[in-house]
Parts: sequence; structure tokens; C-alpha cells
Amino acid sequence: MTDSRHGKGRLRVLIAIASYGEKNLRFLKEIIQKYRNMTFNVDVVVVSEAPKDLGHDTRVVVGLPAKNPWSLPFAHKAIFAENADRFDLFIYSEDDMDVTEENIQAFVRASAALKPDQIAGYLRYETGQDGAKVLTDVHGNFHWQPESAAHSGGYTVAEFTNEHAAFYILTQSQLKRAIASGGFLRDPYEGRYDMLCSAATDPYTSCGFHKVICVSVLESFLIRHMSNLYVSRHGISLAEFQQQVQALLKIADGVHPRSTLGPVEPKVFQPLYSKSFYEKPREDILRMVPGDARSILSIGCGWGAVEAELQHRGVKVTALPLDSVIGVAAGRLGLEVVNGSLTECLDALGERRFDCVLISDLLHLQENPAHFLERCSRFVTQGGAFVIGGPNFNRAPNLVKRVLGVDGHQRLRSYEESGISLCGPATVAGHLKSAGFCVRDVRWLSHALPGKRLGRCRISLGSLTAKEWVVRARRIRPAGTSVQSPDPSGQ
Repeated sequence: MTDSRHGKGRLRVLIAIASYGEKNLRFLKEIIQKYRNMTFNVDVVVVSEAPKDLGHDTRVVVGLPAKNPWSLPFAHKAIFAENADRFDLFIYSEDDMDVTEENIQAFVRASAALKPDQIAGYLRYETGQDGAKVLTDVHGNFHWQPESAAHSGGYTVAEFTNEHAAFYILTQSQLKRAIASGGFLRDPYEGRYDMLCSAATDPYTSCGFHKVICVSVLESFLIRHMSNLYVSRHGISLAEFQQQVQALLKIADGVHPRSTLGPVEPKVFQPLYSKSFYEKPREDILRMVPGDARSILSIGCGWGAVEAELQHRGVKVTALPLDSVIGVAAGRLGLEVVNGSLTECLDALGERRFDCVLISDLLHLQENPAHFLERCSRFVTQGGAFVIGGPNFNRAPNLVKRVLGVDGHQRLRSYEESGISLCGPATVAGHLKSAGFCVRDVRWLSHALPGKRLGRCRISLGSLTAKEWVVRARRIRPAGTSVQSPDPSGQ
């Protein structure tokens, strides 16, 4: 490879692009040309599973690092290491990422100002049918970390839990530090992310760095995902996302709460058993809320879509959001929002009581579900309802895997190892009985069994096939009373 094409004194940039197959070939050629037109000294290397004709000035390195086709992105690491002394910037990208020169210049400016363990990172967007930007990496359990919002070197930065953007940049010193850490030149592996994503995130996950988003200049760190793969599946609009960014700016300035309600994801099987920040209203769950309830407390509210649906039905909703950033979205929908840790929120509610308390997909993330339910149950008025939902760990495929110890499922037996407490309707009923409740309704939801020949069989066999459950209990004794134990003498 040559070191320069545009003369001395300009940044030397090595760009490695992972390209499997030919479906993105037109995108690949387009982004290579864009890099060539930038005012850097650019060298482009494409790692591929097969030869590609990309012109005489683009080197194509053919071969998979491992048998798994998803290992291809790891091929760029050795190339970076071999050239660690020859370039100023090292860029990794998948073959459909549209990056501008301003995106790169913004990284250069930020890198000169941020802390040594911070790497300025990017977020992907796609375009909707109306041409508006949609942040497709923002979905499910991925969220901002309120405690990370801070001023750093003239920027306001924060950490977003989805570190994958199919693209990253390292300075020469950052690359050398990553290599020295022992976490960069690894055989292909899967960790928090699948193999494809692990190759693009391990500077942050394995090398001692933190990926931070410069939220004070967010537009400069947004890059376009040209293939638009996800826009019809998930994501939020840039306008909605900016509401969260404004909250982060205020947190850094000390004028907005910096709080998290409690754990939102386990140590294993993310995002399968994580709490979603972007839950959508579901009629099968909403039907469990009594029709005569006039006040509802939602513990673990995300962006507020479920709660807003209840409020549209004439119900007054008070929400304890998962954190003080997503809580802004709920507040803009007209919900009463109480920010803080669980303890702080419950203390702030004082002696208030509600016709219904709603909790979904949080109970299994508590180390002591019984204590959690006891603390929350006191806010249910006499005769009121407690609606609780969660994942079904005793679904037939999950139960078999746990018994056989397949794919790490045996770790679910230990909260310390998994961050999960195995609980379901039976255990919930027992906990609630001691708190003065009687379970009146149990529903098993989202029935499916996997099958290669039959696709996904929609068979309803109760707990054997359901992915989720929801229970509704009524308070039959006042809060603070307990069940009288029988006289052991029998008299």
C-alpha cells in the first residue's frame, strides 16, 4: 500500500471495508469513490470472502478468519496492526455506510479534546418514506446512560448502550493502545454482541475505551446506513431522539435529574430478557387493566406509549420511568413522571394509592422479587388491581435447555451469574398472597414453538408454549396486614 495520494501534510487514513457477497456492491463502489474524493491521503482495503473487481487502486484481501461467514469483519484487525505506524487514522466500515468528510473531521476535532479513554463514536440513521432520519439503532433495551452525561473538553458527551454502528475510527495512538490491551487482536468471537458486531465494537468492549457520543454536536456524528434494512422494523425519529439529547444536555448542566430506576438487563441473553424502553401498546395486556380503574401507577415506564394509551381512555397515569432520559419522552405525552431510583420514587409517592399498579418485564431482573413486590404493592388501593407481566422461563424449549445445561441456560439458576430471578405466575401468586392479594386472572401470551419444517407453530399449550405471562391480582386485605398463621396446636 502507498502512504499518500494527495501530497504531504495531510492526514494519512487507512480504510478497511468488510464486504461479503455482492448485494451491496453498488454501495461499496459509491463509498470508495467518496473516500477517494476526500482531502485526506487515503488508502482503501476491502476484506472479502471472494475476489472483487474494485479498480487497481483498491486492494482486496480475500479470505475468512474462521469458518463462520460472520467472522469476515475480524479480517481488518491484522491489517490495521501491520500498518499501525504508517497512518494517522484507521477507519473500519461495513460496505453500506455513507460517511462524509465532515463526519471524519468532527472525529479529529473531538479526539484532540476528549479524555484519553474516550473514543468519539457514531450513530446510524436510515431514511423513512418521507425522507426523515430514523435512528434505527435506538430500540428495545438500548438506551442512554444518564450517569455518563458530562462536559468533556468543550463537548457534552454521553454513552449509549448500543455500541454497534458498523463503523468506527481510531487514531494511531488509540489503535496502539487497543493492540497493547490484548483485546484487539483476538480470534473471532461472540460476546455481548454477535460475531459480526463484536468485530466493530471491541475497541470499546475489550480494549479499555469508552465509546461516547458528542451530543452537543450530534449531527456531525450521525452516519447513513445506505441499505435501509431496519427502518420498517424499529427505530425512532431524529426529532424524538433530540428530546432525549436535550435531556442529556440538561443533565450535564445539572438542571435535570440524573437517575436510573433499577436494573434493565441481565448478564446473559440480552436482549431476550431485557426490559424494552420502547414497548408498544398490546391489547392482550391492556385488557388486564380493570376498566373501572381511574388512576394507574406504571413502574418501569419506557417512552410512554403504553401509558399514553391508557391515559387516552380517561385514566390518570403516574409513571416511574426507567431513567430520567427516557422519562422526558413520557412526560411530553402528558404523563405525570416521577424520576429517581426505585427507593427514591416510592418515597416520593408517600401515602398515595392507585386503582391499579402496572409492572411489566421487571420482576425477573430483581435480586429479591418478593421484596420488590411487597414494596410496590402498598400503593394499590383496597380492592384495587396489581397487574404484573414477564417472560416465561418454563416454556418447553427453555426448560429443556436449562435442565440439559445447553447454551448457558444453566446459569439462569443463579441470580449472581445471570442477573435473572426465575419467577412466574405461581411464585408471584405466593408472594402476593402474603401481601394481601388474591390472583384472579392468569394469561399465557405469545404462543409459538420453533420448528425447521413447520416454521413457527402457533400452538397454544399454556405455559409450555407461551413466551410471556401476565397476572392480575386484587387486594383483599389492607396494606400492612398479614395472613394469620394457623395455631400449631390445632385449637
